[in-house]
Amino acid sequence: MNTADKNPEYKKIYQFVKAKLESTGHFNYGPFDETYYTLRAYESAKDIIRKLNRKVKRQQLLVAAILHDVGKSKLQPSKLFSRKEILEHAGEEWHRHAELGVPIAKALLKKLGHSGEFIEEVCYLIEHHDQRGDKLKQRTLELKILQDADLIADIGFAGFIRPFLFSGKFGRTVIESIQFVLKEDRTKDGELLNLNVSKSLARERMKQQAALAKQMAKEIDSDLI
Repeated sequence: MNTADKNPEYKKIYQFVKAKLESTGHFNYGPFDETYYTLRAYESAKDIIRKLNRKVKRQQLLVAAILHDVGKSKLQPSKLFSRKEILEHAGEEWHRHAELGVPIAKALLKKLGHSGEFIEEVCYLIEHHDQRGDKLKQRTLELKILQDADLIADIGFAGFIRPFLFSGKFGRTVIESIQFVLKEDRTKDGELLNLNVSKSLARERMKQQAALAKQMAKEIDSDLI
C-alpha cells in the first residue's frame, strides 16, 4: 500500500460523491437523498468494524462505502419514477448503479494517487455490493460488511425518516406512512444480513425505529379510522 492507500482522503472523496449526486437534481434531497445515505453507510461500516473486532481491509472498505452508490449519478430518472410513483420496472435501472459506479471510482482514485491494487479492491466491493443472497456465491469479509452497512444505513432513525419523505414526493398520506413505518423491516428480520454483529446492530436500530413509530402511532389511535 502506498501513502494514499494508507491515508485515504475520506472527506474529499465524500465531497466528490456529494457533488456528483447533487448534479442529478434527484439524488440529493427527499426520499432519494443519497448524500445522507452515503454518509450513513460509511458510519455504519465503521460501527460494524468496531463491533466485529477482526482484521479487515479498513481503508478499502471505507472508501468503497463512500463510493458504493456514486453510480446512481448516471441513472436515468425517467426510468425510475414519475411525479406520482416509482415505475414498475425501475428495479432494472436501479441495479445498474453498481456497475456504473466502477469507472467513476477508478478515475477518482487514480487521480488521488491510489495504487492499482487498492483501486481494484475498492471497485470489486462497489461492483458487487448489491448482489445479495444467491446472486453471489462467495464474498470477502469486506464485501459482507459493506452489504450489511448498506442495509443498516437505512434503518433506525433513517428508516423512520424516509417513508415520510417518500409520502411528500409521491402523495402518500401521513396516516399511511405511519402505518407503513410500523410494519417495515428493511433487513427482513436479519435474513438479508451476512454477519451476526450486523444482525445485533440492526436489532438495536430497529428498536429505535419501532419506538418512534409506536409513539407516532398514538397520534392516529382514533375511532375515525
